[in-house]
Amino acid sequence: MAKTDSRLYSLVWSQQRSRVRPIWSILVPIVVGFLALRLVGVAALSFDLHRGGMMVAAFGGTTLVMLGVIGISARYLDQRPVHEYGYRVSRDWWQDLVVGTVFGVLIVALAVVIAQTTGSLRVTSSTLVPDPGLLGWLLVFFAAFVGVAFYEEFIYRGSFITNAVEGLTARGISRPVAIGIAVVASTLVFALVHLPGAILADANVGLVFVKTGLLGGLFGVAYLRTEELALPMGLHFGVNYALMNIFGIGAAEAPGVPSLLTVEQTATGLWSPSRGVPLIVAVLAGYVVVFLWTRWRNRDRTAKQDTHLTHTGSD
Repeated sequence: MAKTDSRLYSLVWSQQRSRVRPIWSILVPIVVGFLALRLVGVAALSFDLHRGGMMVAAFGGTTLVMLGVIGISARYLDQRPVHEYGYRVSRDWWQDLVVGTVFGVLIVALAVVIAQTTGSLRVTSSTLVPDPGLLGWLLVFFAAFVGVAFYEEFIYRGSFITNAVEGLTARGISRPVAIGIAVVASTLVFALVHLPGAILADANVGLVFVKTGLLGGLFGVAYLRTEELALPMGLHFGVNYALMNIFGIGAAEAPGVPSLLTVEQTATGLWSPSRGVPLIVAVLAGYVVVFLWTRWRNRDRTAKQDTHLTHTGSD
């Protein structure tokens, strides 16, 4: 009995780190986030809400749960300051958040252009100046998708990659290899977790997996290139909000979701604007944009630091 207890203890607790093993620090936020989203969504069914209302309720409820999970993970599981996940908030951090949001919107805009060019999508109406009712709902979804970007980037980038790299390097794996494994693993899990929703929506599971995996990889690259969550959060939010509430691609399949554009998807399967070639090509272009931006960003900020040190030294 004592040996069994000892094995269970060592399975959970790392004496080397003097805290919970990385695998549990990774799994707890994933499982809690997944269950919270599903349970809150099921609870919303009792209020007879349309699809849009259910999305807002599920995202809002999950965000509140994950706020608690972040605090618990940081203090009791990881024993690290919250900012180490990628929340070192500064002027540059906010700049990355805004830039990421713009890039996310541009990715979807490119997908719309490709879809229109290939005849996969047709714009049926547009609203340049929303009325108060529409504006109110757009703001509600804005807040809901901010929450989604916040908690999903914590789960799959901040917590997952940070703990996976620490766990792998502790086992003697070189840091570059550990980072590569961590990013690939987090991307695959991110894609897999989104499949139940695709199955319920009767969507093409293969296309959803590829699309979500490419997006997860993009967010992961943005996280690695900046070592912060601001850029991936901005990208995540920009893509989600643009798909649903600006260009209306996702809203076309979800009653009750407000959008500035009303569109009709005239193709399904491989050429689906929301899951197929148009969006996939646009996301691949996003990798190039993110690489170029972070290359310039890192060089510019390094130059500023060098200049500051030079001036400080001369004083």
